[in-house]
Amino acid sequence: MENKVEAVLETPKPAKLKRLEKKKLRVINRLIAGEINGPKAAALLKITTRQVRNLKRQVLNEGEAGVVHKNRYHKPVNTYDEEIRNELAHIYRVEFKGVNFTEFARIMREERGYNLSRSTIYNILRQKRIRSPQRKKVKRKRIVAKEKVNANGKKTN
Repeated sequence: MENKVEAVLETPKPAKLKRLEKKKLRVINRLIAGEINGPKAAALLKITTRQVRNLKRQVLNEGEAGVVHKNRYHKPVNTYDEEIRNELAHIYRVEFKGVNFTEFARIMREERGYNLSRSTIYNILRQKRIRSPQRKKVKRKRIVAKEKVNANGKKTN
């Protein structure tokens, strides 16, 4: 009995449906009620009739959760732990302040054993609000003096 209760608590309940999911649910409910047919539902949702049949089956089995994408609550497999991200930001702020990101990435790879690419380290540091000391300065636009034209049509300065 306890296992069932734990299993129910672990499954996340969608807090709120997104706009597209609400639209899918409305159309599929109309399909289930018999107001529209499969091809009409497919046209409204801009998907194939096969996908409409799958959505209908999922809504009948799971209810509202049937229209929610199954990967919605899962963290991507290629993300780095928040612990590593915080550690990299801390190391940069404390020991390598002023070093450009490319050099910092090389040092972390060769001396510290972090197997992260330069672009990954760049993205992590930028998300932690750290800017590279070699960032490009914003170029100012040159203002060109406009020539005035007098009543005779001649240009004057």
